[in-house]
Amino acid sequence: MRKAIGWLGVVIIGCVFIAGFIAYFIFSFDPQNKIPFDGFGRQLYESPWFMRLIFGQDRLWPGWGWFIGDMIIFWGGIGLGFSLAGWGFKNRT
Repeated sequence: MRKAIGWLGVVIIGCVFIAGFIAYFIFSFDPQNKIPFDGFGRQLYESPWFMRLIFGQDRLWPGWGWFIGDMIIFWGGIGLGFSLAGWGFKNRT
């Protein structure tokens, strides 16, 4: 059972990285309305100057709410996945 929980942690880490790739690298553009979208279909806007300065955002972004939600989901998923994997694959002595 512990190994299954460890593999669940590995799957969570993989899913979080795939979702991050979709959100950050997949881009579509509606030529009729001239609106850009990310991989999840969220409308993108130009990032504020301080986001470009602090975080190196040199592209479009979905906004503050999505940015905060993405960071919580990404880092929370990484933390949960590593915790589960570490506990699940630890040798019982």
